[in-house]
Amino acid sequence: MKILPAIDLKNGNCVRLLKGNFKKETKYNSDPLSQAKFFKANQLTYLHIVDLDGAETGKQVNLEIIKEILQISDISIQVGGGIRSISKVEAMLEMGVSRIILGTALFQDNFIKDLKNNFDSKQIVLALDFKISNNIPKIYTHGWQDSTELSLHDFLADQSFFLNVLATDISLDGAMQGPSIDIYRDLLNKFPKLNLIASGGIRSLDDLDILKALKIKEAIVGKAIYEKNISLRDLDNDY
Repeated sequence: MKILPAIDLKNGNCVRLLKGNFKKETKYNSDPLSQAKFFKANQLTYLHIVDLDGAETGKQVNLEIIKEILQISDISIQVGGGIRSISKVEAMLEMGVSRIILGTALFQDNFIKDLKNNFDSKQIVLALDFKISNNIPKIYTHGWQDSTELSLHDFLADQSFFLNVLATDISLDGAMQGPSIDIYRDLLNKFPKLNLIASGGIRSLDDLDILKALKIKEAIVGKAIYEKNISLRDLDNDY
């Protein structure tokens, strides 16, 4: 299973939010570039980077930091947050970003059609952030604030073109209460060809072992690393 350490950027800092709440922010490093270099030094060379300012406002604020991280040799990154047009997707790929994470933009008119016409599915990650409502995982957009009233399952049933799906339970993100195992199991049963990327709630190596047993191929780990619940000595990109 590939482990992607998370670098969430807000006002130029490396932070973590609690349950997608922009008012519940913890700063871990004022130098995200040094954090990226630290991950690389510990054999974690594929990073998950989110521009939280971009996710909140729709405008990419931390682009220069992302460019600096891309200058680190032998490192790959996927980037999300505030990327809401085809031209921005193109620009990020031209910069050297390996995969583009898209959430809010997926619900714009013709955006998915344009993605299919212009990009390889391997270059795109669908970010489907959800909250459970009446036992149904409902997708949220615009920085985890707005409900689409659409379930994960209904959305994915129409999106067989895309391979990479990042499914984050907002209520668990940053809470270190364990990942949404039942939701992931159900998604993989219904959509076995998905590259389902687990995110939110991961707190221990035991959680990673459970995800691996489900045959999940990628997992994003954030707060558990920063709080030292998971040691980098126990991780590499192929856990």
